[in-house]
Amino acid sequence: MTTSFHPEPVAELVDGRPGACRPLPGGLFRQNPVTGEDLDPVRASTDARVESALDAADRLHRSGAWTMRPDAARADALDAAAGAVEARAADITLAESFGSGVPHAQTAVLGVILGGAFRLAAARLRDSVLVSTLTRPDGRLVTVRREALGPALCVVPYNAPAPMAAHKAASALAAGCPVLVKAPELNPYGTQLMVEAAVAGLTAAGAPPALLQLLHGDAATGARLVADDRVRAVSFTGGTPAGREVGAACGRALKPAQLELGGNNALVVMEDADTATAARIAAELLTTLNGQWCRALGRLVVPAARQAELVEAIGEVLASLRTGDPLDRDTGYGPLAHSRHRDSVRTSVAALTRLGAKEHTFTPVPERGNWLAPALLTGAPEEHARGEIFGPVATVHPYDTLDEAVALANSTGYGLEAYVTGQDEEAALAVAARIRAGEVKVNGSSVLSLHMDTPRPAWGLSGLVDEGTDETLLHFTGSRVTGVEGGFALHTAAGPGGGTP
Repeated sequence: MTTSFHPEPVAELVDGRPGACRPLPGGLFRQNPVTGEDLDPVRASTDARVESALDAADRLHRSGAWTMRPDAARADALDAAAGAVEARAADITLAESFGSGVPHAQTAVLGVILGGAFRLAAARLRDSVLVSTLTRPDGRLVTVRREALGPALCVVPYNAPAPMAAHKAASALAAGCPVLVKAPELNPYGTQLMVEAAVAGLTAAGAPPALLQLLHGDAATGARLVADDRVRAVSFTGGTPAGREVGAACGRALKPAQLELGGNNALVVMEDADTATAARIAAELLTTLNGQWCRALGRLVVPAARQAELVEAIGEVLASLRTGDPLDRDTGYGPLAHSRHRDSVRTSVAALTRLGAKEHTFTPVPERGNWLAPALLTGAPEEHARGEIFGPVATVHPYDTLDEAVALANSTGYGLEAYVTGQDEEAALAVAARIRAGEVKVNGSSVLSLHMDTPRPAWGLSGLVDEGTDETLLHFTGSRVTGVEGGFALHTAAGPGGGTP
């Protein structure tokens, strides 16, 4: 059954006041991914409105109106935001599908993160995640209090922006920071709805209107926000080249940057792997979020003697995918978000085929629109297949020994996610332990993490600073250690009253 969706006009939210955005020069339009039809021009907040948002966040932080609010009161406000976001979850997940081309069956699963991120952050405040105490040898207590660093900037990409924005914003709000969210220019719809709902919940709970603000724009808007001294912490999810720029700017300003970047994630198929299971895992990892996913399958590492068998089995799964309108809950695979991205993926594939790779496609897709059939590339030179394609494309690499398999999994320079499949779980886990990636899953292909309380690390070119329920919250804070010392340095004379207590 197909559900209709009509995007609302793109609007920012600055100090509680909505506002229209200006079209960016250059003629770039948002598109309907299904048809490829141009919609609204890509829009950005004006310089004046960006300045107003930065000033409002800075004034709010300096006032202490949110930072000094007791943790329990901040938790109550976050729960109010969660309720308001949950009430709009159906609309938000439809908006995410419309803008990204990702089937609604997948965005609905990710929808649990929307309100859940605010509720998790509230729960961690009530569990006193920001406060710890230690006892000195003399029995006196020392308190470690994590305090908000200041206004926080959260930048999200177009593939699944609303859940990511909810996680980052809820964490920063729990830390005590005013928050600026920059929506992705190609797919702002779900992020806009999520922020509007969260702001409504927060203000109903008595929070200041400047506490959570939304801005629109492209990389130039993001660069201005990152570089501004009033922004004191940044959480960015996006491509590695952009992440380098964000990290460099934050390094110059000596402010923390949390960077979740690209990946070229390997699936190592063990010799004993069940063919049907391996094929399902590979096909799902290749097509989750239509391949527009930093944790998607990038290289398939297979026993040399089984390559043909596995490629054929994966092809059968891909051939069975139901393509169609992403808003239809029966759709299993949809178009890419924008023709610009589709063309970029095609260019990457063409570069590898010129070097001798053979492209295998199995999924019939419409000719009109931003469609791209999922592809496996065999015969690609390994050293030329180390970059991230960020689409439904994976290179296939045969191995003869497990040492070769591990080397193939580790040779890209990325280290975000990896996967291993085999019937002997202990043997598969042993291989997983040798792969240099932040998370390695055995016999699974879920879009969710192994556990919501574990960190989500990024190694190498995949980023800096762990994300996670606690990790992201604490990223926006600095530690203050206080206590009664009752002791003095030994190189000065004792003061009135005698020696050291």
